[in-house]
Amino acid sequence: MNIIGKVSRFVGAYLTYIVLAVVAWAYVMPGAFLWAVPNTVLLLGVVMFGMGMTLHASDFKLVFQRPKEVLIGCTAHYVIMPLIAYGLVMAFGLSGELAVGMILLGSCPSGTASNVMSFLAKGDVPLAVSITTVSTLLAPVMMPFIVWALAGQWVEVSFIAMAMTVMKVILLPLVLGLAVHRIIGEAYLVQFSKVLVLISAFAVLTIVGGVIAINGAKIVELGAFVVVMVLLHNLLGFIFGYVVTGKLGLGKRQQHSVTLEVGMQNDALAISLVSVFFTPAVAIPAAVGAAIHQVTGSILAGIFARHMDKKEEQMAKAHVREQVVPGQH
Repeated sequence: MNIIGKVSRFVGAYLTYIVLAVVAWAYVMPGAFLWAVPNTVLLLGVVMFGMGMTLHASDFKLVFQRPKEVLIGCTAHYVIMPLIAYGLVMAFGLSGELAVGMILLGSCPSGTASNVMSFLAKGDVPLAVSITTVSTLLAPVMMPFIVWALAGQWVEVSFIAMAMTVMKVILLPLVLGLAVHRIIGEAYLVQFSKVLVLISAFAVLTIVGGVIAINGAKIVELGAFVVVMVLLHNLLGFIFGYVVTGKLGLGKRQQHSVTLEVGMQNDALAISLVSVFFTPAVAIPAAVGAAIHQVTGSILAGIFARHMDKKEEQMAKAHVREQVVPGQH
């Protein structure tokens, strides 16, 4: 278990570079990842099972203890990201597969990677986990509705069929994970948590690798354009998320966490739905997003962490002054 722990910490620390390495590997040697393409839904089920295993009762209690903050996070995510995606599609005149792919990416719930970024940013991690959990539970309704409403002009979408698929891919393994967590108890879960991290990371990386393997030539053809589209979507999500949460009066830690939750998507879920409902090229924005979100999320988390360090330092100095001044009288 000691070796697994070291590997798990290594993956957590260098996930951004590992994602980029997998993207390059899948492009150069697509054959190594083609097996993942028909198993995408199964692989995402493994990720969601792992997420269910790591959830605690406190993640759900927070929804009732701090409903305003969770509601702000989930509403901001499901309003800001789809509208930005649609706005970019309209502004740049996108059509067909790329347009549907952008909107599908924008309709996703926040992913578990945003929780890691919230931790690195010294944000409100319990709030981040609660927003991820609730936005994921809402996905069977929100994703089909958003795709139907915004992408219906390019592709025929069955709301019921997509809702049932998202439910099967997300809710079923999530509930199963929660049930297993309940059965085996907290003590045993701690021993398996590092293994779960590795299994989930492997599943997500192979999902992304599969998309690159079958769409590598198309991505190169689109070149910097698709990267710019996804990057704009991501950065505008961060900007609007930060501004909105600031206007609504959230504390800095909460504002930082919600901003990361708004701007980061569950790319693997979008890719899984493509394997069921759309042509392979629709998954390109989500595959590019999987790499971009890791990079930008890490950078923004670092900026937020430095901001919190300065704020804590200022508060400590102010506290010292308050203690010294009374003693002089």
